[in-house]
Amino acid sequence: MVAIVTGGAGGMGRDTALLFAREGASVVVGDVDIDGGASLLAEIAAAGGKAVFQRTDVAVEADVAALVAKAEQSYGKLDTIFNNAGIEQPVTASDEISEELFERVIDINLKGTFFGCKHAIPALLRNGGGTIVNNSSVSAFANVGGNLSYAASKGGIMSMTRVIAIEYAARNIRCNAINPGVIDTGMNQRNKAKAADPDAMEQKWRSITPLGRMGTGTEIGEAVLFLASAQSSFVTGIGLVIDGGRIAT
Repeated sequence: MVAIVTGGAGGMGRDTALLFAREGASVVVGDVDIDGGASLLAEIAAAGGKAVFQRTDVAVEADVAALVAKAEQSYGKLDTIFNNAGIEQPVTASDEISEELFERVIDINLKGTFFGCKHAIPALLRNGGGTIVNNSSVSAFANVGGNLSYAASKGGIMSMTRVIAIEYAARNIRCNAINPGVIDTGMNQRNKAKAADPDAMEQKWRSITPLGRMGTGTEIGEAVLFLASAQSSFVTGIGLVIDGGRIAT
């Protein structure tokens, strides 16, 4: 399997890239973090895996097109893409969000996923089909407020996922999304550090999660592997919620 992971130098993307490599996939990592990408490649190589890195800003269409081309040039095909790259929105009242902040979140989260899908689809078709996994969020379904641009971007990803699933099902492309709850990533650690009371914020995350803890990047990666593989061969157009039971409450 040849797999692209955007935002692969850290967080859920890094853990997913490591899992793909461990399972024998050739991994193509895209990220703006060059040092993080180099560290990841070294870790994969030390474990006997195969991976290449390309600096990629997913908000720039030419960068994403070049990343897909890198996969085909390096390994001759593309089997799957995990459109993972994304950023958070600082907790902000909806009537105080600047146009600049709104556009930045939409550009990276929603437009970046669009570019990944747009340029992966032709490569997948050249390979006779394949899979797309998009990183949405539980915020597409359940919310606590203060993150309008983030929730809007993730809701858009869910809609995009369904459109592509229907449009390309007959051409052997499956498209699904994951919808993580509170995951112990650098993004959430940054949000916690900015809070007036970091301990209270973590306690709030635990209290809204019936399992009583934050999820891990590895738990997310396992779900991505499932949706990218033949184990989910009759699954398309879904948003797999991985939230410790949050939206069941």
